[in-house]
Amino acid sequence: MLLARRLPRFYSRLDHLSGIIAEVDAMASRTSQQIFAAEKALIQIQIEWEHFVRDLILDSATGQFANGSGHVVSRSYPGLCSREAAAHKLVALFPRRRFEPDWYLPSEAIDAAIRLDVSNSSQIAAELGVTPWPIDELRHLRNFIAHKSKRSALSVRGAGIVGASDKIDVLNAALQYGPDGAKRYVAWTNFSKGTAARLAA
Repeated sequence: MLLARRLPRFYSRLDHLSGIIAEVDAMASRTSQQIFAAEKALIQIQIEWEHFVRDLILDSATGQFANGSGHVVSRSYPGLCSREAAAHKLVALFPRRRFEPDWYLPSEAIDAAIRLDVSNSSQIAAELGVTPWPIDELRHLRNFIAHKSKRSALSVRGAGIVGASDKIDVLNAALQYGPDGAKRYVAWTNFSKGTAARLAA
């Protein structure tokens, strides 16, 4: 099976979530329920990305997938026959860890691919190791939505998404135009799609 077969569902999910935000964006006035729906969609975009990265790396270790370069395998652990087996093996490779890595963090995802010794680890490192990492902004906003803590607020301000003295309005931040001329939530979605396509190529 090709790793790229995961892409259509991923794209569809992102398009659906982006559509929810676009509908709220088009409204002249918004209810608290509509704002909540848009914020929930932002959180889910982050989760969909995290799941895609996790699944791609673990699937790569099973030896049951291929990309444009051919069969993908774990060179050190060829007996991993399922995503669950790969996940258990990965956790066991950490000396003092009981949980999977934080897949949304590029450095941890790259480390996971290297630990599992998947044959496409250099490709994964090349794609996840780019800087700047635009969807880092989304991660900071997602944490603020989920926790509304002083720490998460400082994280959002530190990322330059809002001014140091401005009130944090998550939806407004997502609807602002970013450096590339697109609204931030559109840029995050497009970046996620493009990176996913290159990871699976």
